[in-house]
Amino acid sequence: MAVDRVRPLVRERLRVVEQERDLRVVFACESGSRAWGFASEDSDFDVRFIYVRPAEAYLRLRPPVDAFDQQDDNDLDLAGWDIRKTAELMRKSNSALFEWLGSPIIYEQDDEISSRLVELRNLYFDPKKSVYHYLSLAGGIWSKYIAGNPAPVRKKYLYAIRPLACIRFIEKHMCQPPTLFESVLNGIEVGGEVRGAIDRLVDDKKQNRELGSGVVDSVLNAWIKSEVEHGERLGESLSPVDITYKELDGLIADSVLGRRRVIGDLV
Repeated sequence: MAVDRVRPLVRERLRVVEQERDLRVVFACESGSRAWGFASEDSDFDVRFIYVRPAEAYLRLRPPVDAFDQQDDNDLDLAGWDIRKTAELMRKSNSALFEWLGSPIIYEQDDEISSRLVELRNLYFDPKKSVYHYLSLAGGIWSKYIAGNPAPVRKKYLYAIRPLACIRFIEKHMCQPPTLFESVLNGIEVGGEVRGAIDRLVDDKKQNRELGSGVVDSVLNAWIKSEVEHGERLGESLSPVDITYKELDGLIADSVLGRRRVIGDLV
């Protein structure tokens, strides 16, 4: 219901951004805890979008910025990437971008470009890069906030568990994990005791305001430590994916020129 309430405001803000910055939004979604499915009552709205500028903007010696973000007084955090930056991040198998494209909360989308982006996500997904991305997230949270901490902030457990579950999903399915955390969990095997502890954390996070400090959860501590070690071994065993640029060049040209593009030539 919170998303339904804010949806008109998001669209209004996107129209303002388009007008003020001379661009066109081709995809906009919710990211972060709301997209993962465990937002608290007071969680912000993290709106992420992809945009295209007029063709002449890409012909300048000094093109305009390819990314920006802004916040307003309505708990809206908006951040956008230009289509060329998006293509470059796609080439690098950027997990944040891939999670945007899999968000269960879509505010706006150009059907043609959005479908191309999803197709390319599947083509450019690199399991090795993704495993290391999620391993970095989980390892950082584990070492900084949980390991050796007698009273860890409870939500930090979720922020370590989610990327580790994504690693297990990649290992099993060799594709980008779903953005919705529950779908990730349902796609892997998690022991009953661990799954129960995770489900309780998610329920508490959704029903209460931001979770405070708590006691050490020995079950989750042991699981996180074991999964970090497993992720390190998995990352080392995977081979990088060979990449090409052709499909991404086509995405940029089609997004910028639209119907004016002729196959093989720019008019």
